[in-house]
Amino acid sequence: MNRLFCKTTFFVLLIFLVFPLPSSMAKNRHSVVVDPAHGGRDKGVRLTKKFYEKDVTLAIAKLLKKELDRSKNISVLLTRSADRDVSMSDRVKMAKRKNTKLFISLHVNAGFGRSSSGFEVYFPGFKLPSTGKSASKEIPKDMVKTKYLNESVRFAKIVEKNLEKIFRRKDRGLRSAPIPVLEGLTVPAVVLEIGFATNIKDRKKLMDKAVQKSIAGALAKSIREFF
Repeated sequence: MNRLFCKTTFFVLLIFLVFPLPSSMAKNRHSVVVDPAHGGRDKGVRLTKKFYEKDVTLAIAKLLKKELDRSKNISVLLTRSADRDVSMSDRVKMAKRKNTKLFISLHVNAGFGRSSSGFEVYFPGFKLPSTGKSASKEIPKDMVKTKYLNESVRFAKIVEKNLEKIFRRKDRGLRSAPIPVLEGLTVPAVVLEIGFATNIKDRKKLMDKAVQKSIAGALAKSIREFF
């Protein structure tokens, strides 16, 4: 009986050595880079005398990572996990990592008057194709950009749907704009402006830990839906 068991075990191990599991089964994880904007000396917009944009973005990013760490197929990398300075170039480098499948930069809005509230989702702007002799060289690049632009818009719409449950009727829509941290990325990417520091109700929400957790939960749900 023991001899038969040993032989069976040997042949099973031999099969796995000769025919290993596909890489997609052995390692099927989506890498997401989350960027808590600002940090260190760069405080961002002010909510109170002691509470700034950098504090809100980091709190939500940490909660988002904690939520997604429970997922078997998603791994999260933060551009900063503490209140420290991180250069724009370093943030972009992390976004351009080979395995990155999605990049999200978290911000808090301000301005447009005290009545302005809600959230905005920005995705990379897309330039019109070139004309003339250089047009043929630009076509392959434009096709790649279009692919990631479409994926960015798809993710932005998912985020929009899920965040509306927290900021009811406060969706300010999807917006395309040239944003430095998104420039040159060949990966689906968005910048999320969550609430307005200049709006009393938004400000209270952003400082509420329960709301921060809800925002992180909505983003985690959006990321799962995206993949």
